[in-house]
Amino acid sequence: MLRAGVGARTFRAITYIAVAGVAFQVVHFIEHVAQLGYWFAHPLEAPWLTPWAVVGRDMLAAGGAAVTGTELLHLIGNVIFFVGLIGMCLVLVCQRRSITDHQLLKKGIMWQGVHVAEHVALTTTWLVFGKSMGISTFFGLVSAGPFLSSYRVWWHFVINLIVTVYAARALKGFAKERLLYPDLVPATA
Repeated sequence: MLRAGVGARTFRAITYIAVAGVAFQVVHFIEHVAQLGYWFAHPLEAPWLTPWAVVGRDMLAAGGAAVTGTELLHLIGNVIFFVGLIGMCLVLVCQRRSITDHQLLKKGIMWQGVHVAEHVALTTTWLVFGKSMGISTFFGLVSAGPFLSSYRVWWHFVINLIVTVYAARALKGFAKERLLYPDLVPATA
């Protein structure tokens, strides 16, 4: 049963946002797996992006430094996923449920919050100081090169693995409890 004031169309829109955000993250994670595979084969080369990520990076760089596009691309992508997780919370609110019932979602939101904060720091410091500074860059203390690139690739792979697993398992739990399509659940007295 939906909370009063929440129409079926609004609930459907929230559900689509939640599912689309998690689906986007799954694709993003697959890109990190491909990037890591490339890294194993070419450990001393610069980090690799998939062809569609290169197009996105170049569009966001708008003729400027490729790093600008890369930082913006990652920030936007991680915000999209974070919005999907917030959408999952709204699904719970619409159904008069508590997020405390879904520990996987809580953990996913916490870790993705850290991840988004990292990308806000990286993007902001790059745009302001010309140097990306965050946890994944040792706050700018390590000079660029194979070590820093390798560390960043691994750091982002691991945090993406963590949040993707939490989100996918939470979404599976939502599907099992029929939280994503309440109109299919028989009404209770």
